[in-house]
Amino acid sequence: MASVDLVIKNARLLLESGLVTGGLAVTDGQICAIASDEHLPQAEQVVDARKNIVMPGLIDGHAHIHDPKMTSHEDFTSGSRAAAAGGVTTIIDMPLVSQMDSETSLEDKKKAGNEMSIVDFSFTAGMLTEDNYSMVSTMLQKGVGAFKAFTCDPFMASTGTLVRSLSEVSEHGGMVTIHSEDQGILDEFSKEMEGEWDAPISHSLARPPLAEQIAIRQNISIAEQTGGHLHIAHVTTKNGVREIERGRLRGVTVTTEVCPHHLVFYRDDMNRLGPRSKLNPPFRTKEDRAALWSALLRGSIQMVVSDHAPCPIEKKEAGREDIRNAWSGVDGIQMILRVLLSEGINRGRLSLGRLVRVASSNPARIFGMYPRKGALRIGSDADFVIIDPHKEETITADMMFSKCGWTLYEGLRLKGAPIMTFVRGVKVFEGDVATIKPGHGKFQPMGQVNEIRSERD
Repeated sequence: MASVDLVIKNARLLLESGLVTGGLAVTDGQICAIASDEHLPQAEQVVDARKNIVMPGLIDGHAHIHDPKMTSHEDFTSGSRAAAAGGVTTIIDMPLVSQMDSETSLEDKKKAGNEMSIVDFSFTAGMLTEDNYSMVSTMLQKGVGAFKAFTCDPFMASTGTLVRSLSEVSEHGGMVTIHSEDQGILDEFSKEMEGEWDAPISHSLARPPLAEQIAIRQNISIAEQTGGHLHIAHVTTKNGVREIERGRLRGVTVTTEVCPHHLVFYRDDMNRLGPRSKLNPPFRTKEDRAALWSALLRGSIQMVVSDHAPCPIEKKEAGREDIRNAWSGVDGIQMILRVLLSEGINRGRLSLGRLVRVASSNPARIFGMYPRKGALRIGSDADFVIIDPHKEETITADMMFSKCGWTLYEGLRLKGAPIMTFVRGVKVFEGDVATIKPGHGKFQPMGQVNEIRSERD
């Protein structure tokens, strides 16, 4: 065996097959051994995990980290530190307001990430329109296999655009992620809220669950006809989940995701939280929230993502008198793992086997990075996070590394937290400090995206 750079010992390793006691060794950024402590090789650096859990680093499949027109909200420097503080070792960055549909826009983002990020990253291209179908093959050749589209404003794509998009990506092994809310229903229900926009909950009432269900149903029908891989962004409702399950039973290639804020908060929290709680899609009912946890546990939701899109606080406060004036988006990349541990594992809503799937291995498979990413396996990149399952925290804005300096989770008491994060065998975060300078993160190309057909703990 070549000289060993790092050994993690005295750990409980969360493998896809379950928890095992022992440790792992790292050479040249890859895992070179997994063994009991007495059989681990000597190394230049040894970290005692103190019987804490070591799991593959999280892959956040939906995060708005670095939009060249919106770096006052977040950028790779601040966003990647927040990611590392949350145990996220690979970010799939998604456009926010700027199109990424050309080689130039892709190369500009890659350059920014390579210079500024401390964790690895890749991209979702988009937004897809009738004018840029031709980018699909080029982006795939450049290592980007995921594309974003909307069924509602502000980037609404026509049905014809969605048909063409799913047809194009099906020929090249990519996938289309669709924000699924029906604009016609949103328009109609917004009329009912006239005179009531001072109440934040009006934002949710104006975007009813029916809008999500109808859009998901139509998008699944298109995917069924085109054979394309459809990925439903941030599902929020029990009926949305049902449509996805029915599509999968018919053999449609459709996957989906959920966000930590939809697993924690619900619609009635909005008036208490104020304009900070505005996001799209909005918070739903307690019944919907329970349905999301159930779907996550049984594998009907394949991954958990942040949809990280915070803003300067003044953009939220602009909606104090009229919720329509507030920015839509919240923080989350630092909270995925904390929420899954505290609200999932500790409350019996999630198993450890499901945790490693929805946070790490499933995203790696879906984005064509497995087993290079998303697994503790010999030959995989040494991306992992050490978790103290007993650590209790009260969430405060001072803990957050997002540029925006506030968090929707302020005051929440959670149990279980990441304490150390490694990317390709290098410690990038420990305690509450980034331990490496910007530029360690590298662009990670996607292979052919993969659907998760079935899962069992």
